[in-house]
Amino acid sequence: MTADTTAARQTTEATARIMLASLVGLLAAVLMPLGVPTLLPAASAHDTLISSSPAAGESFEQAPEMLELTYSDEVLNLTPVVRLTTSAGEEIFTATPTVSGNTASIDLPPLPADDYQVLWRVVSSDGHPIEGTVDFTVTVGAETTATADSKSDEEAPATSTEESSAEATAAEQADAPQSESGLPLGIIFGGLALLLVLAVIGAITVRLRRNSGRGTD
Repeated sequence: MTADTTAARQTTEATARIMLASLVGLLAAVLMPLGVPTLLPAASAHDTLISSSPAAGESFEQAPEMLELTYSDEVLNLTPVVRLTTSAGEEIFTATPTVSGNTASIDLPPLPADDYQVLWRVVSSDGHPIEGTVDFTVTVGAETTATADSKSDEEAPATSTEESSAEATAAEQADAPQSESGLPLGIIFGGLALLLVLAVIGAITVRLRRNSGRGTD
């Protein structure tokens, strides 16, 4: 093998390595933006509270008998919770509202004059828990607060909420984008990209071996 032949073979191998590195970098730059977003939860699809009765900031002489929350889409009947607190932060009750379509409703106990805050939590139609608050004021109200019977009714849903918290977690995990076969799309994109890179590497390796064999001859 002459020096010119050796130099030519080395130049060809170096060029092939540069082409291979450039191709791998190009594939990574093109495929990563496509695959990575499929692994991330869709944050923009969450439902929102569009109205409530009582409305936020509304004032009443006598306390309303029912709370109704209306959302932008149908919410899931998975561990919905409503908490009612006073201006002093005292919790009056924690209970499970009735969910029907895009509304959640619950009966309110007799309330004395005070500023109240409703803290609600439901599972959005996309499987993500959402929460918020609604404030309202009672200027006259009832002479007494809720009875002992209503308090006992309120304790049971709290226990139920703790026992079923795993269901809400499962709903969040289920939100990850899936293909029709059940596999995350990010894994499928990654596998295809890996196969393509391996095929290109194999083709370049074969070419290098052929050039090396010709140089030896």
